[in-house]
Amino acid sequence: MNYHPKHKSNSRTAVWIGAGVLAAVAIGAIIFIIVTLRSPTAKEGSSTKAGIVYDSSATEGGWDNLSPEEIAERLNQKVEEGMINISMNTAPYFENSKAEGNLMLVNETVNNYPQMVQIIRNDTGEQIYQSKAIPIGSKIERAKLDVDLPAGTYECTAYFHNLDPDSGAIIGTAGAIITITVKN
Repeated sequence: MNYHPKHKSNSRTAVWIGAGVLAAVAIGAIIFIIVTLRSPTAKEGSSTKAGIVYDSSATEGGWDNLSPEEIAERLNQKVEEGMINISMNTAPYFENSKAEGNLMLVNETVNNYPQMVQIIRNDTGEQIYQSKAIPIGSKIERAKLDVDLPAGTYECTAYFHNLDPDSGAIIGTAGAIITITVKN
């Protein structure tokens, strides 16, 4: 097996960094919304303003009744629910295009959803592999490609899709660059 944990670690680090950036952007957006809600025009008692009819049953409140720590906790919870932990061999090897290769696609137990994996060639955009749903805590160690590839090395992107457990709809995606080698 050609398994390179160094590359797996880099993929996980990139996902966590991306999640951190997403959380920071979300917190910034919430702060902007809070500031906007506190603007004088939103608080005026007038039932109409510039053609807008305000609902008389609306009351003041929203995020402003929560502390910054509570807001951050709720946002972090939402981010964690959508996190995708991806794990696979980043340099799978196939003896030939008809043989199984050592993909080692793992849906880690820390994930919240079943996953489906697509592998797309970066040079042509062609899909060369697609799994069915992988249950949480399960793996596909070896699999055949869906297309015949001539001998060579191919840079690809492996897309891990979180799937809604009821409908099978894609609800989130993360990807990693991999290199597939076909010997013969």
